[in-house]
Amino acid sequence: MNTKVKKLFLSFFVLFGGFVLVACGGKNSGQDAVERIQEEGELMIGTSPDYPPMEFYVLDENRERQIVGSDIALAQAIADELGVELKITPTDFNGVMANVQSGSVDMGISGFTWTEARDEVMQFSEGYLQETTLGYQGVMMQEDLAQEFDSLEEIAEADLTIGAQVGSIQFELAQLFTEPTDVKQYGTLDVGLAALNEGDIDAMVVSTSSAAPMLDTFPNLTILPQEDFDLDPDKKYSTNAIAFPLGEEYESLIEVANQVIQESKENGDIEKWHEEALAISEKSNE
Repeated sequence: MNTKVKKLFLSFFVLFGGFVLVACGGKNSGQDAVERIQEEGELMIGTSPDYPPMEFYVLDENRERQIVGSDIALAQAIADELGVELKITPTDFNGVMANVQSGSVDMGISGFTWTEARDEVMQFSEGYLQETTLGYQGVMMQEDLAQEFDSLEEIAEADLTIGAQVGSIQFELAQLFTEPTDVKQYGTLDVGLAALNEGDIDAMVVSTSSAAPMLDTFPNLTILPQEDFDLDPDKKYSTNAIAFPLGEEYESLIEVANQVIQESKENGDIEKWHEEALAISEKSNE
């Protein structure tokens, strides 16, 4: 492996450090975030590594689990800009939000989109990736059942049990066409799709760009076509952003993140990281 390829390969990987929710000891001490991070020598991020190609697990050449993805590449670029080591706290998505709110991590990067409710409990960077260029907010079903529906209205009338990832935009969207009591929440996307594949639920609300790479794992499932089953036609939830704890001390870190995001969009790195991560996710499912 030549040096350039090896460097690119390694930049995608961050050593698995324990799938846990950090429940104690927030980092928020009132000190300027960038100053503190550089003193500590590490940038701690929270992510839910079940969301390819943004963040997901693969096995490295030593058969050890590693977290990779386009979000991880962006986080690494921010750590490089700060001159510190990137550290990851992996949890389910709900845990990422909890860790951001508590200040247990410096930032959360896990396919976040802005909502009014989230804006009350955390801060956000500029948007860095639009779902509209990658996919849409859609619905997955077993192929046989999918053939019975021609519209979202028909799904709503069928009184189905719908799955969605806990705490996600997809959970909010699922409630637009079914009763909240008919929405079953799952900690991770892959667990939800496994339940769908087994028939424990009738459908799953997904971001199609992250669900599509899993079709090889679950060939019995299908994504319903965007023309009739787009849950976010106005693209309200189409742009990903990084989440930060509340507090003025994080303004400096948000400024650095926005600078890296802007530069990475202008030089094409955001698109390149996504394409490379997509190729890795597709290969890992072969």
